[in-house]
Amino acid sequence: IQQQADEDAPHALQLDAAIAETDTLMARFRGLLRISELEDHQRRSGFLVLDPLPLLQELHDFYLPLAEEGEMELLLQVPDSLPWITGDRALLFEALANLLSNSIKFTPPGGEVILRGVNDAGSTRIEVLDSGPGIPAAERAAVFQRFYRVDEGNQQQGGFGLGLSIVAAIINLHGFKLEVGSSERGGAKLILECRQQLMPEA
Repeated sequence: IQQQADEDAPHALQLDAAIAETDTLMARFRGLLRISELEDHQRRSGFLVLDPLPLLQELHDFYLPLAEEGEMELLLQVPDSLPWITGDRALLFEALANLLSNSIKFTPPGGEVILRGVNDAGSTRIEVLDSGPGIPAAERAAVFQRFYRVDEGNQQQGGFGLGLSIVAAIINLHGFKLEVGSSERGGAKLILECRQQLMPEA
């Protein structure tokens, strides 16, 4: 229908607006379904013990071209080995990819994004740091709520506000802890503590 519509016709803009609104609603619906799926703890039955080092290397390699395109530096800082973690590798990749892509998105050209792995007293800690505008302290507790979006310079950011909610659902499923702070470069610092504290199955 859209292809058949005359671009100069009065109803063409209304049709485009309707299609865009439908796409938005469908994206929100898919996001909510995704969160609902992740809140079903039966997903834990597929957890495996895995080495986080190859996961972090894969994330760095995957996002390096995007960072270079944005004229920023993406650094991987890891030790020779890290304590292994228990979880779903695909879900952990999805969560960390979301955090990393957000940092790259909001870091200006000439900036720096760091993906860091730390051995924290026998457990793995993963950090994503950047030199972007950061997340205001007053908004850090709410940033992972569904549909929440940071209002940066009167321009709403963060897609449909469900990306970080999906991250939170993945982290909760694994019994991990995610903290939001400020990096030494003045931007955001996201800290994933991989000390596992799983709640009993419902």
